[in-house]
Amino acid sequence: MNMTGIIFSEMYGEDLSVFTHDRNLAAIPFGGRYRLVDFVLSNMVNSGINNVGVLAKQNYHSLMDHLANNQEWDLNRKNGGLLLLPPFASEAVNHNNRGKLDELRNALNYLENATTPYVLLADAYVVYNMDYRPMLQAHIDSGADVTIAATRVEDSPAEFPSVFQAGRSGRVTSYALNCTARPGDFAGMGCLIISRQLLTSAIREYTARGIYHLERDFIQHQFNRGQLSLNLYEFKGVCLRIRDVDEYFNNSLAIIHEEVGGPLFRGDRPIYTRVTDEVPTYYGPECSVSACVIADGCSIEGEADNCVFSRGVRICKGAKVKNCVIMEGSVVGENVELENVIVDKWANITAGAELKGLTTNPVIIRKGATV
Repeated sequence: MNMTGIIFSEMYGEDLSVFTHDRNLAAIPFGGRYRLVDFVLSNMVNSGINNVGVLAKQNYHSLMDHLANNQEWDLNRKNGGLLLLPPFASEAVNHNNRGKLDELRNALNYLENATTPYVLLADAYVVYNMDYRPMLQAHIDSGADVTIAATRVEDSPAEFPSVFQAGRSGRVTSYALNCTARPGDFAGMGCLIISRQLLTSAIREYTARGIYHLERDFIQHQFNRGQLSLNLYEFKGVCLRIRDVDEYFNNSLAIIHEEVGGPLFRGDRPIYTRVTDEVPTYYGPECSVSACVIADGCSIEGEADNCVFSRGVRICKGAKVKNCVIMEGSVVGENVELENVIVDKWANITAGAELKGLTTNPVIIRKGATV
């Protein structure tokens, strides 16, 4: 594959701070068994990309632990493979996220030493299952400087980080940032292909002048001046954007449905994750389970309806759990009632508690808390 992959592990995570106070955005659990980074990383591996750099600036210990030996993604290699790219220790690290060019500056040596002519830049906050090879071929055929993956907006207007309009040939005619997309417009997926030479030149030139925003200061600015051509690649599959708690909650529950979970978890393009040996889930004689995604190692003795449970979750006798996302190792005590609740890892809901949120405002129990 003639591409090097770069994953931005922290972009657009400001509104998920309740989950990222001690972990990287890319390490947020999703779908029971997975982390957000698993989806874009698996897409790269399934597309034949075997040289991947993950940019991380802070709170990346959990991400390092998850990606530990690279074996699950077949990236444990002498040449190429997976590399975590934190800031240089010798620099005065600015923990504020100044933009993707600032992040890419830490990967400049990595990119210059790569041998592929193209680079795929992808955000970890977008969940989808995609083969990047047709996108690369479309980029080459178009002759454009940059090819951007996007989905067509079919429903009501909504705000996206990037919004496009394009002609029949796929050439982008309008490019806007942080604005409302209307039906018929295209919304960016945080994924683009660019030549390695053009990218490294832009990193050097713009960061030397204290300019750090890739989309606004380089792509949009050069596009508006007519000095950068953009090609749009339309993705027609399931695409879940996770930029805030509401999107995380609703998209987590959406994978329960076949029309969403089916295209994401395809047999021909599996989503890989770190393997943890667990016993099969135990279902008690009096339990009731309906429309749930349940990882292994759980113990279900109460009632669960329309929920997502990560590994090692315990639902005790008499507990009633509905429309909930419960992460690894958490315990829901006897006779507890939960509805529209997100429970982070290793939390303990004591017997008899009752917590009910809204689908638009779920209750959040923080990691390791006892309620």
